[in-house]
Amino acid sequence: MVEADPGVRSVRRAVGILKLLASQPAGWRLSDVARHCRLGKTTTHRLLAALLDEGMVIQEAGSRRYALGHELVRLGRAAGRADIGDLARPALLRLARETEDTVFVSVREGVEAVCLDRAIGAYPIKTLTLNVGDRRPLGVGAGSLALLAQLPDAEVDEAIESNRTALAAYPAFAPELLTELVARTRRQGYAFNDGRVIRAMSAVGVPVFDPTGRACAALSVAAINERMGAARVRWIVDRLQAEAEGIRARMAAAAQPPALAEAPA
Repeated sequence: MVEADPGVRSVRRAVGILKLLASQPAGWRLSDVARHCRLGKTTTHRLLAALLDEGMVIQEAGSRRYALGHELVRLGRAAGRADIGDLARPALLRLARETEDTVFVSVREGVEAVCLDRAIGAYPIKTLTLNVGDRRPLGVGAGSLALLAQLPDAEVDEAIESNRTALAAYPAFAPELLTELVARTRRQGYAFNDGRVIRAMSAVGVPVFDPTGRACAALSVAAINERMGAARVRWIVDRLQAEAEGIRARMAAAAQPPALAEAPA
């Protein structure tokens, strides 16, 4: 059946692409998307580009494959479906209560990090450096840097190169400096942003691993510099890592099929 309305036709094609991408978490190449959806490559590229702009789709930096983006996850949350944001929310609230500072959960989308959620502590001076939905080049900020440092070297280099223009807005995260920060993060086991985004504010971040060992998110705490002495940073790192492990365990539990009830004797 041929759609009379070209707008409706485009919507149906875009939805078809999203359904295809959902069938394979590892992602699809453009040519495969075009073939499976029976579309020309030009049309497929145009639709994917629009979906990328809206955050519905991401393109993995290393493989160039297309996969579902976290904007769909956020929409799913609005519909009541569980995701990393839902799993992390109790951890954010606990950390905000214990540290009295601002806590964030971030996820990677291509060569960007997106703030998925945040919780604000009771300390009078607030560090609201990120709003939910804000995007930064991968590596800019503690949570974002924690995510970048988990990538293989080749993907780190590709992400930095892809963001070279965007990084110009963050002089303290210039490409050559970002390479050094990745190495430091790997040595320390956590990311530390010592006033590189806003001079008076610092943050510490750790990755959240899924049950397969992939870094699927990052938790971070931001505070004024005076609250980020070495001893307190170590304590915050310990708490972040404990909560990250708790999220991983909840993800593993959620992935388990429900136990079958025993048949009556």
